[in-house]
Amino acid sequence: MKKKLELLKLQIKSAFISIPKILLGTIVLSFLVVLVGIGINLANTGKKETKMQVAVVYGENNDDNYVKMAFDFIGSIDTVSTVCEFVWTDEDEAVNGLKSGKYTTVLLLPDNLIKSIMEGDNAPIEVLFSSEGVNNTSMVFREMLDAAGSDLSSAEAGVYSLDDLLTRNGLLKDFRSKRVYHEDRLNEEYFSYALDRSIYYKETDLSKTDGLTNLQFYVCTAVVMLLLLSGITCANNLKSDNKALSTILKAQGIHAFESGFCKTAGITLVYFTIISTVFILLNVARVSVEGISAILKVKGVLGFLGAIFGLLILLFAVFSFIYCIFKLVHNPVYSILVLFLVSMVCMYASGCFVSSALLPHLVREIGNVLPTAAYFRLTGQIINGSVTFGCLIANIIIAVVCQTVAAICEKFRRL
Repeated sequence: MKKKLELLKLQIKSAFISIPKILLGTIVLSFLVVLVGIGINLANTGKKETKMQVAVVYGENNDDNYVKMAFDFIGSIDTVSTVCEFVWTDEDEAVNGLKSGKYTTVLLLPDNLIKSIMEGDNAPIEVLFSSEGVNNTSMVFREMLDAAGSDLSSAEAGVYSLDDLLTRNGLLKDFRSKRVYHEDRLNEEYFSYALDRSIYYKETDLSKTDGLTNLQFYVCTAVVMLLLLSGITCANNLKSDNKALSTILKAQGIHAFESGFCKTAGITLVYFTIISTVFILLNVARVSVEGISAILKVKGVLGFLGAIFGLLILLFAVFSFIYCIFKLVHNPVYSILVLFLVSMVCMYASGCFVSSALLPHLVREIGNVLPTAAYFRLTGQIINGSVTFGCLIANIIIAVVCQTVAAICEKFRRL
């Protein structure tokens, strides 16, 4: 036991000696991560949100005002106004605008459109797209038209069915005098479903539990990426021992698992000292700095202590993963390349770059069991001050598995 503690002491000392190099490497990596984040943000903010310009052509007819009222009403709906904008014009201007790209689509409305709808004739509306072919915007508008047509047909079928029941000598014959009233009530119901799209969905506010804001999401991504790439700066501390040293350790009764634990613990303590100090300073500064308070949400002594302990577990789990990669690949140069590629792929599959809800189902299922998913969740809980026992256990299990795999590789190399 004394020899193992001495080895742990030597590994910690070796790690602390490397602090200047680790600090410099961490600063450079942090700078690169921040530059990437700024570049992505500038790229996103530089894009202007453009709505589809839809030209509407309709002649001077008796129900022309009603048609414009109807289109103004439809254009004010959130689900429509965020996508397209209706522009009233004549046919020549509309066609020329479509050719020049000014308009995405042209709607040629038939005469007496409202009367046609009310009487059930349903005269078709002619829709013109650019001769260049179908693109994303035209597909979106087509889906909107299909949805609107489906809503309209359902509403018409309901109203006609009600009228049929009222005019026939059936169960509702006594309510014929209130036909207009019931039609209005039915139309109100149809409009409520057509206009209030929230009826179809149930919203859950995740920010009140373990959810992250957009800013916190990308901060967590940056932290996990920075920790994984830190394997580059501490490669010398985690790389495989030479054969002579491995033989001496084996002769002294120090197993491969214990040797790996000491190496990982040494580098973990160095990073924990640095990051915990920064974490404490940021928590103190967030009282006066609004930007920091938008990221760190730690409250109370227990929340703070839980975050500090979670940080220690997170660091040990991440460096156990890095150590495992170094043992599996063995070659220092190739191990860094493999670490980078594996880290980026795992982070993508775990929903660290884009929300997992936007990923394919199979990728999402695989990403949920990858180590980076547990790292990301624990990082989010640390900055929110809501570290859970289950997340800690998941990271500890990952660390044990990585240390075991690395020990098996080291054991075979000692033979």
